[in-house]
Amino acid sequence: MTAATEDLLDLQVVTRHDVAEGVASLELRRADGRPLPQWTPGAHIELETRDAQDRLVMRQYSLCGLADARTWRIAVLGDRAGRVGSMWLQRHAHPGARLASRSPRNHFALEVASGPVVLVAGGIGITPIIPMAHALHAGGVPFRLHYHVRRLGSAAFLAELQAAGFAQYLHLSIDAENPFGPQEIFRSADAPAWVYICGPAGFMSAVTSAARACGVNADRIRKELFAADETALAQFEDVARPFTVRIRSTGQEVAVGANQTVVKALEAAGIDVAVSCEQGYCGSCLTGVLDGTPDHRDQFMLPEEHARNDAFTPCCSRSRSSCLLLAL
Repeated sequence: MTAATEDLLDLQVVTRHDVAEGVASLELRRADGRPLPQWTPGAHIELETRDAQDRLVMRQYSLCGLADARTWRIAVLGDRAGRVGSMWLQRHAHPGARLASRSPRNHFALEVASGPVVLVAGGIGITPIIPMAHALHAGGVPFRLHYHVRRLGSAAFLAELQAAGFAQYLHLSIDAENPFGPQEIFRSADAPAWVYICGPAGFMSAVTSAARACGVNADRIRKELFAADETALAQFEDVARPFTVRIRSTGQEVAVGANQTVVKALEAAGIDVAVSCEQGYCGSCLTGVLDGTPDHRDQFMLPEEHARNDAFTPCCSRSRSSCLLLAL
């Protein structure tokens, strides 16, 4: 389902604050005053923004306030080298502005019932980690939070974190003062821990390797990317070939061109699929596969999930077989 066919929430910006260099915190409420949908730590919303050509695009932002608050809070990084939608929000999202949003979704859910838990955030990746820390502290679950930034001025919500009830479990590392060593995060006692990581791709890869080296099981490491890993995507550029997808519910067959994504092919055929990042790192478009072998090109699914070949991300992934039967 696309933004054109889904009922969107009409939101209004209540407050806006600068919480770090280039980072704006937005507090949102429903424009009609009705209660907002509930959400759980790790959830995100998808806001309707515009790209450089003034076209509507949906972009994903983690909810970073308290889950029981009457408003939603997000943080927007205005990086000119980053996502165009965020730059649009930086220019237009001021108090009183209206924004359209999908209801919260959670592909990064905090699922542990007991600890220990290690939370690791890089830069703006702190946003989904904040409500996780509050939830773990409130539940009495042992945890610690490692927050890494390039320089002190880029540490969003730092004053808030340092004033929180769990401040004693906060560990801040700053590249400009001491080069980051992910191996310093983990110790042998962390082998049974759950690990939640959010940040840039390279940062997450290094932290994951450090956790695995200390004995943490791969199925206990949860990750959320804030941008696509361009290095990972580059390896697929020269191996695109046409194939067909078939829709289970109707039997309709749709041809996918060598230079066309499955999402765009389906859209041209009048079939809507929910999309957000369109680069394979958010999981919004995850679609079931009933027959055929996907060519996985996402950075959202775990290796064991890729191996099952029962789902794929049609925004970027393709097919190794001539046809994929989709659970649509």
